[in-house]
Amino acid sequence: MMATVDDLVLLLFPQGPPPPVGDGPPDLPLPADVRELLTRLGSGFEVDNRFHVTVNENTPKWSRIWWRNLRQVHGSDEVTIMGDAPLRGVPLRGAEGGDYRIVFSDLLFLGSDDNGANLYWETVGDPDQWALLAHSGERWARHEMSTVDYLHGLLSGSFRCPVFTLADWPEADLDVVLST
Repeated sequence: MMATVDDLVLLLFPQGPPPPVGDGPPDLPLPADVRELLTRLGSGFEVDNRFHVTVNENTPKWSRIWWRNLRQVHGSDEVTIMGDAPLRGVPLRGAEGGDYRIVFSDLLFLGSDDNGANLYWETVGDPDQWALLAHSGERWARHEMSTVDYLHGLLSGSFRCPVFTLADWPEADLDVVLST
């Protein structure tokens, strides 16, 4: 099933969404579904004080900080994944999607969880076609799906990503707060 923005908003706020917080979507290239979501909610949201999605005018600045961190960890500006092993950098386990190259300067930070896992867009081509990359420690997972589909599947428990450890989250009644 393809999730819509309505489906994700209903999952996050079963009693109806609160008024948007913040300025809404920033003037950046973004996937259309994310622009619609941020128009409805504001600049982002936090689930159970454990998973944060925030997109605002500072997103490119925060992304550059994450690029430096990734460069430092991997000793390179990129890493190539062959199945589940990188050609450069520290050994990675749990990579999905076959062979691909991750160029850190192509990543735009989308969110994180309280275990240090991060979610990025791979900003190559049309924003509506951007892949999502989840990363934690030595683990990468690449997903070619819409951001709303990914978030709905992840937060509803219908989709499992090996990077985010959401199995112990409540199945219902997520505690969601809008970010400023």
